[in-house]
Amino acid sequence: MASRTSRRNFLKSSLASSAALLAPGLAPTLKAAPVRPAAKLIPRADSVIFIWLPGGIAQADTWDPKRHTPFVAGMKGSELLGTCPTIPTAVDGLEFGAGLENLASVMQHGTVLRSLASETKFGAVHLKAQYAMLTGHLFPVGLKAPSLGAAVGRTLGPRAEHVPPYIYIGRDIDTSDPEKQFISEAIGSGFYGVEHAPFMIPDPTQGLATLSALAEIGVERLDRQLQYLHTLEGLSTPNLRKSPTAQRYLQMVDSARAIMDSPIKRAFDYAREERPEVLAAYTPDITAGDLLDKSYFFGKRFGHGLLLARRLVESGARFVQVEYQYGPFRGFDMHEDGQARMVEMKKQIDAPIAQLIRDLAERDLLARTLVVIATEFGRTIANQPKAGVEPIGFAESQSGEQLILEDRKMYGFHGHFSSANCMLFFGGGFQPGLVYGRTADRHPMVAVENPVALTDVHATIYKALGIPADTHYVTEGRPFYVTKDGKGKAIDALLA
Repeated sequence: MASRTSRRNFLKSSLASSAALLAPGLAPTLKAAPVRPAAKLIPRADSVIFIWLPGGIAQADTWDPKRHTPFVAGMKGSELLGTCPTIPTAVDGLEFGAGLENLASVMQHGTVLRSLASETKFGAVHLKAQYAMLTGHLFPVGLKAPSLGAAVGRTLGPRAEHVPPYIYIGRDIDTSDPEKQFISEAIGSGFYGVEHAPFMIPDPTQGLATLSALAEIGVERLDRQLQYLHTLEGLSTPNLRKSPTAQRYLQMVDSARAIMDSPIKRAFDYAREERPEVLAAYTPDITAGDLLDKSYFFGKRFGHGLLLARRLVESGARFVQVEYQYGPFRGFDMHEDGQARMVEMKKQIDAPIAQLIRDLAERDLLARTLVVIATEFGRTIANQPKAGVEPIGFAESQSGEQLILEDRKMYGFHGHFSSANCMLFFGGGFQPGLVYGRTADRHPMVAVENPVALTDVHATIYKALGIPADTHYVTEGRPFYVTKDGKGKAIDALLA
């Protein structure tokens, strides 16, 4: 039986279609200029793929490995320096922790920062550390601080017509969970407004329904509905018609419609267009049945998110962030069985990240695409017999002399460690094959050579994109800078 649509339902479906595209986190970002002309910088990179691995990665088992010390029941915490052997990389003298063999093979393209340090000791509070990493500001700020991706998107705008400049892959949209709401603040557009919010893609393997018209509504019919919406807007009072909010809404509706015909839609056809061996390379080398915690497994979601990120950059995306979704006491947040769980996590990220680097290099995209790998803080030994119990807030100064590892559940790096962290960079004007900074070989493994502040790391990323560290936008009558007080200093030694 054919369905009939009344004018009321016709208008309602039009608005519903627009709302589906413009839901929080799905609004396309519009280009806007800084408040004042900034000093000219020559950009080394045109786009960014920011790989976000929250939870606090144990740097001594991954990018900054220390001497392997096998488990012995009753050993002191001070004896535990590394839970895995080290392996060589493609760069002479640079070693990684075992289990990262694929990533090690592409490090001729990479830069390792081993001495990222923080004067703020975040203790047991992951979310504040994540907020600092993603916005460059300590919470609370006194306003809603925009994320790194939003700042890049607003300042540089789209690279290609109808392709949102800031795209976020891998995080569920959930407004019922306070913790996830806080995370949304850290990745969002802050006071910039919803027009600079990230275009959210929760699960790349599921596609994105809002890139297609609603059921029973073809493209021609949808366009007629949008034309009717503009006609109705023209009949409104002048004050309403000329208000910035109304104009912004209609502009966003038009931009959302344009995205449905943009290159971003074809990027989702990766399962059909990519070779089987490429799809396999972006798939984790582990299954849910192999995990200690079988309930926390995202399958192909992270790896295929990286593949989609590459295709989006090829389509003209400016800033794409891909997350292995954070979950308390899960993923990289290891508070029990740290060594075994690190082995599992390496199998989920190693091959997909390495394949992304290979793909970008083979397509001559890596030179102008900056790939960043980051987490919120490092890890050290726990300071209590029960791993993860940190009544003093952090384990920064612990030597481990008083800690006895009674069983394998305690074998690993469980303590939160803000004093030393690592970041990796590939392409985008960074110096390939470089290792910058050094940390102590024994606990506490603090930065002992070239310590670097986070605001200076952000300034370096911005400089690679041609954005001065003192670029700012005005809110509440005062300037708000892309780096803390506009004082971030780029680390030129990291740049080629």
